[in-house]
Amino acid sequence: MSTVLIRALFTSLVAPAGPALPPVISRSPLVLFHVDSGGCEACGLEVEALIHGNYGLAEAGVSFADTPRTADMLLVTGAYSRMMMPVVQAAWEAMPQPKGLLAVGACALDGGPFGKNYAMLGGLESHASVDCAIPGCPPTPHAVLEGIVSLLSPASVVRPVAATEE
Repeated sequence: MSTVLIRALFTSLVAPAGPALPPVISRSPLVLFHVDSGGCEACGLEVEALIHGNYGLAEAGVSFADTPRTADMLLVTGAYSRMMMPVVQAAWEAMPQPKGLLAVGACALDGGPFGKNYAMLGGLESHASVDCAIPGCPPTPHAVLEGIVSLLSPASVVRPVAATEE
C-alpha cells in the first residue's frame, strides 16, 4: 500500500498534468463529496492526488466538500460492500436536490476483482443510476478530472438519481 501512496504523490507533484482541459464556463463551482467504500484504496489515492496536487481543480470549476450537505455530487471510489452501503446511502440522503452520482474506478463501477459475494454488492451501476462513470484500475487524476469536467459542459445536465437497496 505504501508504494501506491508514493506513486500517487509522485505523480501529482512531479509528473506532467496531461493535456490542458478546455475552459469551463459554469454558473457556480461543482461541489463533490468523496466516499471511499473500500477495496485496495488505489482509486481513493488518485482522487486525493487530484485534490491535493497541481491539477487545476479551481480553474476547472470543481471543489470538494467536507460534508455531503453542501455537495452537488457524490463521488464514490472502491467496491460497494454491505458494510459501506449505509454510509454511501446516508451521504446520498444528506445531499440537497438536485444531486448526482459519480463512480470512479473498476471497483465502484462493477465490483472490479471483488465481484458479488456475501460481503460485496457488486458495482454501483447495478444499484443506482450513475451520472458519470470513470473506468480504470485506478484511473489517473487527470482522467478523473476530465470525467468531472465533462459534467460541467453545457450539454450535460445533473439529474436527480435514487440509490436503491438490494
